[in-house]
Amino acid sequence: MASPSELSQPGQNQPPRIVILGGGYGGIYTALKLQKAARRGQIQLDLVSQENFFLSQPMLSEVVSGSIEPTHILNPIRRLLPHANFHQAEIQSVDTESRSVAVRYLGDQGQSRDIAYDYLLIAVGSSTDLTRLPGMAEHAFPFKTLGDAFRLRNHLIGVLEAAEVESDPEEKTELLTFVVAGGGYTGVEVAAEINEFIREAAKSYRHIDAEETKVILLHSGSRILPILNDSLAGFSQGVLIRRGVEVRVNTRIRAATAQSAIQTDGTIIPTRTLVAALGAAPNRLLAHVPGTRDPSGRLVVDETLSVPEDPRVWAVGDCAAVPDLRNGGTCPPTAQFALRQARHVARNILATIRGQPLKPFSYRSMGVFVPLGRFSGAAEVLGFQVSGFLAWWLYRTFYLYQLPRLERKLRVVIDWTLELFFHRDIVQLDLTKSEGITGAHYEPGEIIFTEGELARNFYTILKGQVEVIRRRNGEEVPVATLGPGEYFGEIALLTGIRRNASIRALSPVDLLVMDGGDFKALAASLTNLGETLGDVMRQRISDGGPRFSPDWDADSPRPPEGD
Repeated sequence: MASPSELSQPGQNQPPRIVILGGGYGGIYTALKLQKAARRGQIQLDLVSQENFFLSQPMLSEVVSGSIEPTHILNPIRRLLPHANFHQAEIQSVDTESRSVAVRYLGDQGQSRDIAYDYLLIAVGSSTDLTRLPGMAEHAFPFKTLGDAFRLRNHLIGVLEAAEVESDPEEKTELLTFVVAGGGYTGVEVAAEINEFIREAAKSYRHIDAEETKVILLHSGSRILPILNDSLAGFSQGVLIRRGVEVRVNTRIRAATAQSAIQTDGTIIPTRTLVAALGAAPNRLLAHVPGTRDPSGRLVVDETLSVPEDPRVWAVGDCAAVPDLRNGGTCPPTAQFALRQARHVARNILATIRGQPLKPFSYRSMGVFVPLGRFSGAAEVLGFQVSGFLAWWLYRTFYLYQLPRLERKLRVVIDWTLELFFHRDIVQLDLTKSEGITGAHYEPGEIIFTEGELARNFYTILKGQVEVIRRRNGEEVPVATLGPGEYFGEIALLTGIRRNASIRALSPVDLLVMDGGDFKALAASLTNLGETLGDVMRQRISDGGPRFSPDWDADSPRPPEGD
């Protein structure tokens, strides 16, 4: 496979290049459908995703409860798409005039590169924005990524461990109360899985009674699961209530703290666990794509799934407002529809390349499946309502069939089979970094960071000396020497410029290293810190010599004072 630099521009007399943005259902299944044409050399196929795996999103909640091993619902994209050029990179912007996508490759010292395209498919999904509600971004658990599921699972086990040794009844109640905000598909599924997991896990704790646990589901509408009809939604709510979930409808959450969820009517629910199954927002990348947006911020496409303003740009999945030719309105943002849209848009893109007529997208949903915990679910399949065990079995069968690769299917079946005979695991895997501020040691001659890199950390020298180096006319030029008590890396973090110098250890050096995000949060929270850093920056420039800032060039535009 060619390197990223070799893929940045299509060559002359090369087949048309199709670039796909996004590694979810829309992007992956489009690429799978296009692979035959890529193998035959009829097209060049590129896919860009920040993760190097495809996640089967509908099975994510089962990671929380331990029903499925996390890696079993992940498929490595390079093995799924052996005939595509895969780019693990952050998508920065799209330029439809030059027909190129700017990306930043992970682990490539922050270098930004362009990938040219002839046809572009946008399948970046949606994002989560909890900032509109005070405290939600800081204290609520979003539920969209594998990392979200890991953090929630570890937290659930952590609060059980804390409750096991808590002697204060009020504190224990707070620990054993779990709130899920959002009564749509995701919220109901997560609430059901948390309830099943907590009640089963509590049996392994000598000082926790399962009846002490409480799962509360909050929903702003008059009934949960608006995607289902009244009878199925009512059945689902009844199942949740019978299993111990407290369902509160016509209830909105207003704010969150570290120890409470606050409703709009002022009711305070003491809790250490608040899951936010809400806050869907348009992907930021859409701001760079010309076109019309619907009220939800999705990119409007026509019935062929292309963007009317630019017929070389297509969109599918959660980020696209796709006309529903059967029922009116737009297609629901579900994995089932994204998968069908992906296969259809692949055919239309190939038809465009071959000069053939395009076909409108029309799909009749096979149904809606909602798991409600072990051995129970609700579903509407081809117009028929199904509930209980049969709905649960149909849900698992349908999404197992959609899971790519036989190997992964077998692993998930084994997980489900073992679950019938053994308890779910309650091992807590703490994958977070141990400290927000860490130490680092460098030997003489070692490079701490290189000129041109994006800023990631802030450094304070505890022991030893470093030198500041710039490249001039292809040669290294020493600029300054820094010693104990001095620091570097601050200006690039605060202004967003790249490192304009390299730092090399002159002697054995011990450093105190602060993550860039933590440093910027600290700078923003302390009123005078930004001004102080600005003063130090100007002092270093005027002094020259040993106090010169490695992040600042006197010929560059002066950054604003403060943050």
